[in-house]
Amino acid sequence: MSARHCIYGSVALVFLGSSPVWAQPSAPCGDATRVSRSDTLSSIAARCDTTEAAILRANPAVEGSDDLRVGRELKLTASTAQPTTERLGSLAREAGSALSGMARDLTSSVDNLLDKNPDLRQRLGVIGDRISSTNVDVSKAEVALTPGNGTIGTTVTVSAKGLPSDTAVVIGGGAPRTAYEILQQGRTSADGTLQASVRIPDWSTGQERFVVTVSAEEAEWKVRSAPFQITDTKL
Repeated sequence: MSARHCIYGSVALVFLGSSPVWAQPSAPCGDATRVSRSDTLSSIAARCDTTEAAILRANPAVEGSDDLRVGRELKLTASTAQPTTERLGSLAREAGSALSGMARDLTSSVDNLLDKNPDLRQRLGVIGDRISSTNVDVSKAEVALTPGNGTIGTTVTVSAKGLPSDTAVVIGGGAPRTAYEILQQGRTSADGTLQASVRIPDWSTGQERFVVTVSAEEAEWKVRSAPFQITDTKL
């Protein structure tokens, strides 16, 4: 092959390797995106060049736009990994088997072994709490707002009942059928009730209604209020 042909071939390879025409287009949001204020499944799907159905498949805990939490990462591609609840259950079973084996080897009981290892007991307790929290039934829980209407900046009393007892929660809010944003944190009482005061935020200006959401810190469960009617919604 002549030197001229070698040069032409090398130049062609350089152009082919560097030309943007041949580059593989990348997804606008990659494999995940952060939920923003007022986001909905449709707005995220449009922004990330995907479909609502694909988002729902990738996020089994999300059933609608009002399950979205501002600031949380939302997956855009389905994962083949084992669900969190199953992983925790498997881990707990493995830990239990290991403890039983250790106890037999030491001719001791699991309780005695845990008494001598308080850190291990605490860690197993955390796993147990996580498993329990994913199976909480809040179908009869209620969240009420007093008053039920007012202007932006109104302080509202949030009263909830039927929640898990002595549980850390977050109180959020937003327009109906959109992502909710955390307003403050709280903790339920021993009888599963909650009372807190929240202010209708300034960023609700222009909205006609505002929904308060009480959820677990990890969002395994959520309970929503009836909409607060915002008066004087003119900008």
